[in-house]
Amino acid sequence: MPSSPAASSRTRRRRTAVLAAASTVAALLVTSAGAPTADAAVPHSVAAAPTSGIDSKVQQADDDLAAANRAVTRAAAALAHAKVAMPAAQTAMARANAAYAAARTASDAASAAEASAAAKAAQGRRRVAAAQQRISDVGLQIGALVRAVYIQGPYVELAAVLSATSPSDFADRIAAVSEVSRAQRSTLAQAQTARADLALANLQAEAAQQRAAAARGKAGAALASAAQAKADAAKAATQVAALLAARTQALAVAHRERAKVKRQYAALRAEQLRLQRLDKRPGGAYRGKPSGTLLWPIPGAGISGGVGWRVHPVYGYKSCHTGTDIRGGFGTPILAAADGRVQAVLDSGAYGLHTLINHGGGLSTMYAHQSRTAVHAGQVVHRGQVIGYVGASGWVTGPHLHFEVHVNGVPYDPMGWFGGARVVVPCWKG
Repeated sequence: MPSSPAASSRTRRRRTAVLAAASTVAALLVTSAGAPTADAAVPHSVAAAPTSGIDSKVQQADDDLAAANRAVTRAAAALAHAKVAMPAAQTAMARANAAYAAARTASDAASAAEASAAAKAAQGRRRVAAAQQRISDVGLQIGALVRAVYIQGPYVELAAVLSATSPSDFADRIAAVSEVSRAQRSTLAQAQTARADLALANLQAEAAQQRAAAARGKAGAALASAAQAKADAAKAATQVAALLAARTQALAVAHRERAKVKRQYAALRAEQLRLQRLDKRPGGAYRGKPSGTLLWPIPGAGISGGVGWRVHPVYGYKSCHTGTDIRGGFGTPILAAADGRVQAVLDSGAYGLHTLINHGGGLSTMYAHQSRTAVHAGQVVHRGQVIGYVGASGWVTGPHLHFEVHVNGVPYDPMGWFGGARVVVPCWKG
């Protein structure tokens, strides 16, 4: 019998809210599965279902309480991201600062080289100017000599000697002519030296000018590198500051939600104990003969989570996951695992819309997170009969079936009926 319109409306609202939450936190969840010790009696797709190996102390399934509180889940993710990213960001900031310091040093050295080269270039230009001045002066002297030769004739010195009036006068005139000749030769030599100095000064000035230009180029490149390194250092510092702020904010959110999450864990425990009490009620017991075997409630579907402890990633609160999470799309039919009587159909709490079926002999099964039901309390159902449909009601991150097996009110690992060992759920304390 389908659920009432009011119940269906509540289910649709809950489904919409949960699916919205799923889009935010699904990527943060990992699933774990308790693999059976033998797979002979397990449907092939169940035995071959992929599982995720994760830390044994921190396991999360599709209906993990850590995912039920989206604010804390986001805070945990921010904390994890900050923890992972912080060392790299700090290292990047240190490297960027070191690169900036090195680039600044290189820029200063290049600037000093540029200044030195510029000074040498200026010195070279001054030497060129001095050489040019000397050439100009010598040129004037040579010009005067040439004019004198031109005016007085090429034999003026000889005439001066021959016009001597006495031997001593002759000697004096010879000495004077020699002095004039030496002066003339010196002037010509100075002119040659000045020209050579000018050529050398021009070469040196040109080389100094080239070195100055190269130094200016290096200084510019070093300065650009320093500017980029400074920008990188600033960016790295900003990232570190952002991570610190995110970590601080995440911790604040987590602490604000602490009491709420603790109440959720307590509510789940209360729900499990309530189911145990319902399981033990004599009025709804099935009187038929139990077969001792169970049918996989969604044929061909794999598992996404097994039984065991769940530990909150922020507070460390522990909850016991008492069933197996079976994959299934929204609206997938759920089959009764065996003949039995519907003990209860409930729509509340962590399990959302869930059905409890008593199979007699102390054996019961529970089907949680349904979108809608196809049975009612007290109804006799048969193995393979559709008793409901997969949904996302209760504390979940997406549609799936949470399937439990109870023996005398105590939850057992459901995989014990599909090739594994039939043992009490390890974390269960009744």
